[in-house]
Amino acid sequence: MLAAFASCALVAAPRPARAEEACLDNPDEPGENGARKGVQRRDFLKRLRLEATVWGGFFAADLVSTSYNYGGAVAFYPVEDFGIEASLVVTHFKLGIERPLSEFFAGNVFTGGLAFIVSGNVLWSPIHMKIRVSPRGIMHGDVFFTVGAGDTIQDTAQGLTFNVGIGMKLYPNKWVALRFDLRDYVILQEAVGVQRATNNLVGSFGISLFLPGPRPSSTAAQAERKARAKKALDDGLEGIK
Repeated sequence: MLAAFASCALVAAPRPARAEEACLDNPDEPGENGARKGVQRRDFLKRLRLEATVWGGFFAADLVSTSYNYGGAVAFYPVEDFGIEASLVVTHFKLGIERPLSEFFAGNVFTGGLAFIVSGNVLWSPIHMKIRVSPRGIMHGDVFFTVGAGDTIQDTAQGLTFNVGIGMKLYPNKWVALRFDLRDYVILQEAVGVQRATNNLVGSFGISLFLPGPRPSSTAAQAERKARAKKALDDGLEGIK
C-alpha cells in the first residue's frame, strides 16, 4: 500500500519550471532564452601591432572660419592599453570677413591657405566595451584618450601646437577598426592684428587597419581560460541546485 502511494506521488509531483531549464540550454549562446554569457575575453588585441588610419571630418576653428579636415595617423601599441601615434591633420585656414576687411583697409590683411598640423601623441585605452549588434553577434570596442604636441605649418601659426582629446573605436573584425575622434588643438595664431592662443575643435571619422595579423594565444593561456570557464560553470550549476 505504501509502495503504491509513493509511486503515485512521484508521478504527480510537478516538474521544475521550464524557465529554469531554458536557462541551462545552450549557455554559450547570447540571447537564447535569456541566457547570459557573462565576462568574456577580448577577441581583438592591439599589443605589438601597428595601426594605420585615414580620417576626415570638420575643423571648428577659433580665430579663423570653420572648415573641413582630412589626414591620417600611424600608431604602435607596445602594450594593450597604451600606444604612441604620429598624426596629420590637413585643413584650410580662411577668414569669413577677409573681403570686407581688405576693402576697408585697401589691401590684403589676411593670407589664407592650407594648414598642416603634425603631432606626436600618446594613446590610452582604459575602457573596453561590448555592443550587441544582432541576437547572436557582439562587437567589441574601446574608449581612448589622447594627448600630444607638434607643429602647425601655416603663416598664421606661431610656436608649438598642443592637443588633447577623446575617441572611440569599434572592431567589426580582427583587422579593421572604425574610429571616432574629438580633439582640441591649441594653436598660437595671429590674424588681422590679433595674436592669441586658440582652441580649435576637430572631429573626425576614420577607418583603421591593424598589422600584422591577430596574434595567436598561447596554449597555456587557452588552457587557463578553459579551466576558469569550467570552474565558473560548475559554480553556477551548484548555485542552481
